[in-house]
Amino acid sequence: MNKRKIDDDERKIDDIKIDEIQLRKTLAVARQILLHFLDIYRAVIPIFDKRRVYRIPFYYYDTFRAKDKDKFRAEMYRLSQAGFIKKYFDGKEFQIELLEKGKEKLKNYLTQDIIIPTPKKWDKKWRVVIYDIPNDKKVRRDILRTKLENLGFLELQESVYVYPFDCLKEINLIKNMYFLGSHVQYIIAERIETEIDLIKKFFDRGILKKNMI
Repeated sequence: MNKRKIDDDERKIDDIKIDEIQLRKTLAVARQILLHFLDIYRAVIPIFDKRRVYRIPFYYYDTFRAKDKDKFRAEMYRLSQAGFIKKYFDGKEFQIELLEKGKEKLKNYLTQDIIIPTPKKWDKKWRVVIYDIPNDKKVRRDILRTKLENLGFLELQESVYVYPFDCLKEINLIKNMYFLGSHVQYIIAERIETEIDLIKKFFDRGILKKNMI
């Protein structure tokens, strides 16, 4: 293989690395723009009320966009073209409205950031999440199952998941975001028949540790 071919291959690899870095930066800016929008509504429960129109005056982004106007403008355009947000003039000032796709993206961002606190000592109680979600909400049912598995829950049986530590606040957050309400029940159990196996599995995952018991 001649030197020119090697140099060309190395340049291609460098270009791929640069593209990947740029993509990560782009996604980070888009994430910041959407989360900045949500800061205006952080007191709203549930966070995304289907009846509410989510819009804010564009000037709320003045400080944010001053950091890098070109990058901010490019990302706002990309988010608008992708259908996450809409910018328009209402006769008095420019407004930014969060569209349905934007709400869904924010839900993903927020639930990705959920971390269940780990106590120093386990109280030897089990947190059981049971759900019965109808087929017309199948997508939300799949999302809930994925979120529980990502948080470290173990499936006890179909539609029943278990975790050793308190996580009521985190489960309520997911329920509110996806309008699952009474379809999901949170139970605290003193004992589970197969808990010896459960303890071993949580040990294997590193969620439970010897010094906690």
